[in-house]
Amino acid sequence: AEVFAEANRFGADYRLMFASVDGQEVVTSIGTKLAVTQCISDISSVDTVLVAGGDHLVGRPIDPDLVDAVRDLPDRSRRLASICTGSFILARAGLLTGRRATTHWRHAQLLGRAYPDITVEPDAIFVRDGNVYTSAGVSAGIDLALALVELDHGMDLVRDVARSLVVYLKRAG
Repeated sequence: AEVFAEANRFGADYRLMFASVDGQEVVTSIGTKLAVTQCISDISSVDTVLVAGGDHLVGRPIDPDLVDAVRDLPDRSRRLASICTGSFILARAGLLTGRRATTHWRHAQLLGRAYPDITVEPDAIFVRDGNVYTSAGVSAGIDLALALVELDHGMDLVRDVARSLVVYLKRAG
């Protein structure tokens, strides 16, 4: 979110919305409450969807309501992306079937075993397969967001964003 908000300071026009299954706030893996502005089902059309990961997505069942809510988001968006273990939500919803993807290195083997119809790239920072993107972790989510901003607005704007946020524009890997 910070990458897109910073891009706005340099002339982009991203409108950030935070959604959950029930429209209620979400508690992150570290216990921080994230304010939500709407239900996922209320999104009629959006440019980019970012599905966040969390510790609770690995090694136990994913909430079926969340899977159902995410399943048809590609029909209502131009592109779909996951951050870290958010790839498990996309996989469970069938949105990574037949695609290349990545997730946090610690969970890449599990993703490959649980979903053998996905080609998991464990060493990638992020993977693009068509209009679906997956990233390897939290900082890789920043790399992915920078790449999306570059696609939307070009190298000059994204260079300004990276410089302002004091992050690498493009890390090796």
